[in-house]
Amino acid sequence: MISFNMYFPVEIMFGAGKIEQMPAICKKFGSKVFAVFDPFLKGSDLASQILKGLKKIGLGYYEFYDVVPNPRHTVIDQGAALCVKQKCDLVMAIGGGSAIDTGKAIALVSTHGGSCWDYTVRHGEKFLKPETPCLPIITAPTTAGTGTEATHISVINNAELKLKAAIINPIIYPKVSIVDPELMISVPKHIAALTGIDTFAHAFESFIANGANEWSRMLALKSMQLFSESFVASVNDSTNITAKSKMALSCTLAGYAFTQSGLCLPHAIGQPVSALTDGPHGGTLAACIPQVIEFTLPHAEADFAVVAQILDPRLNINLPASQKAQKLPDIIKSLYKQTGVTVTYKDYGLREVDIPTVVDLCFSNYLQDAKGHPRAVTKEDVFRIVKRCL
Repeated sequence: MISFNMYFPVEIMFGAGKIEQMPAICKKFGSKVFAVFDPFLKGSDLASQILKGLKKIGLGYYEFYDVVPNPRHTVIDQGAALCVKQKCDLVMAIGGGSAIDTGKAIALVSTHGGSCWDYTVRHGEKFLKPETPCLPIITAPTTAGTGTEATHISVINNAELKLKAAIINPIIYPKVSIVDPELMISVPKHIAALTGIDTFAHAFESFIANGANEWSRMLALKSMQLFSESFVASVNDSTNITAKSKMALSCTLAGYAFTQSGLCLPHAIGQPVSALTDGPHGGTLAACIPQVIEFTLPHAEADFAVVAQILDPRLNINLPASQKAQKLPDIIKSLYKQTGVTVTYKDYGLREVDIPTVVDLCFSNYLQDAKGHPRAVTKEDVFRIVKRCL
């Protein structure tokens, strides 16, 4: 019997040029905007256009550009204090995943107080999970990567503890997310490649995870199809708006998919490595995905065969599922090669002596993802996988 729940309160406005509607959307939710921008947007035509639009329709605003990759809990708390001081009543976040996660966490802390770290889910520790609304959140992603425009999740890095953890609370779902592929045209090639792999990881993991259901698998399949059709072109030709549009939609669908299914082993490994090294999230996933697939076989063989056929339509459709599944790691490595992705954990500074820490974090803060994997995983398994990724 098919049985599942689904919940998605975000209004998605998708399409080229939709960003022009940002001021009008903000006006529906408040009178003074706490405007979180990725630092690269400071002084840009985009930021200027939006701020002028806000002013034109009578909205006040306060600009905040202190966003860093792998958002720091200290920066978020400082932003929340400014948001309260400036008496802003909604948060607008424009940029990559770090900017949007920063904005979502600021909206929560501005309303409910304390530190954003108090709200993160960590194994064996108490955390705050308020149920009353926070400040309204409006987002516009400039990368096709995290899918945070479609989730109730904000990932935060505590650099002092060398830990990453996430706020997971439906009150931080954005009210509206404007997904405008034209905002993604100027993204540097290496960032487009690594964020694109993050998109694939979300779709792939939500397809194979133990928590997957008919709804999440449908979204994941469509996301992977769009990824297959557009990833290489969107990375190698930044002006290809058709490819950028497909990648943008792939990203949003993947974000929605994993909120329904959960994730599995690539994220359980990639997140601790990112916390320890401050390496980019997409890179720490890219470095382990092929090895995780090789470890998992022959489990999830049928699902891997489906993914292989999507990523490489040239595969003989009549090949046995086992043979298709075995080809999947090399198919993914080929996509890396075509887009210039050459990453290892050693590149990010991880040492063999650090592997036990990664393993411990995998089975503590990211235990839910580890348990979500279709093959049962031991600490010894993770140690071997990470060592192969160096």
